[in-house]
Amino acid sequence: MFEFRKLCERCENISPVERGVLLADKSVSVLKGLRELDFDGVDAVGTLAAFVMGSAAADGIFDEKNYLYMYPSLVKTFGKDFDFDFIKNTFKKAENMKKEIDRYTRELIKIIGNADEDLLADIVILCLLITSIDGKISLKERRYVRKLCR
Repeated sequence: MFEFRKLCERCENISPVERGVLLADKSVSVLKGLRELDFDGVDAVGTLAAFVMGSAAADGIFDEKNYLYMYPSLVKTFGKDFDFDFIKNTFKKAENMKKEIDRYTRELIKIIGNADEDLLADIVILCLLITSIDGKISLKERRYVRKLCR
């Protein structure tokens, strides 16, 4: 599909202006693509949002700083009605945060299993753009997002 490591490096070194343009572009294609995938009773867009936010807690430790870095990108991606506090509290309240994150990951992988390669690539790029908002993608974040690659 693509060279994941190079894609990570590219996302880390992107200018703020280019990041904004790419976030807008990828958001439109990803959200449209997810809405076209028909999954009864599953909110594909909400699952993606939870997955992206889960990247800051993938090791089971809630990293508030990463969430705060991500928040503007999440709003730009998912819209002004994006409920940061709801999803954040979902992870904080979970008895086993790691288990909750794994559930969202499995659900998203199941959803994108029906997606074409272009949509999958756009989802991975969007996730990397958001997780690299602080200028770096940690090894933990790389492993987490890489789970989406087939």
